[in-house]
Amino acid sequence: RETMLFKRRQPAGFGERVRVWLWPRRSWSRSLRYVLARIVRLRANAHSLALGCAAGVFVSCTPLIGGQIVLAAMLALALRASVPAAMLATFFGNPLSWPLIWPATYLAGAHMLGGAGNVSAAELMARIELLRSALDSQSAELIAAASAFAAPVLLAMLAGSLPIGLAAGVAIYYMMRTAARTAQSRRRLAGLEAAAG
Repeated sequence: RETMLFKRRQPAGFGERVRVWLWPRRSWSRSLRYVLARIVRLRANAHSLALGCAAGVFVSCTPLIGGQIVLAAMLALALRASVPAAMLATFFGNPLSWPLIWPATYLAGAHMLGGAGNVSAAELMARIELLRSALDSQSAELIAAASAFAAPVLLAMLAGSLPIGLAAGVAIYYMMRTAARTAQSRRRLAGLEAAAG
């Protein structure tokens, strides 16, 4: 009987997969360092990598959780940026950053759309949870009612995600371009030393 090296004896159940998604086995900081190392090692020029990261971070500020990776890839293609970098950069939107991103995008959007922004953070989360549970129930009437209840909040969040995502994307672009250039020059130098030695 063949066995795979490093394969789990018992496949991870649904609960274990959700737990790891919400809280990685080795910590968020280690997971973040891993993602950054993966992005910097991608074979593309520094501008393409940085622009891909900016696209991924921009999209991760939207409330469109189910489709952020696809949207990031499409935006990267439109910008002629690194698609893998854009997809990896959607990691910016995660359970630790959402409590900061979502209220900020809601308040910015409510201000942009002329609303008072008078929905509390608890009510905001309650509306999002109501919509999620309605989608889980798959009842057409409940989904319609929950959508009508959540639509003003989601519209404000979507509008607010544009300036916040743009600001975060610009900041990430310059940081990642510097990091990519540094990593690429180190690789070139290591290659020259290996060829000379």
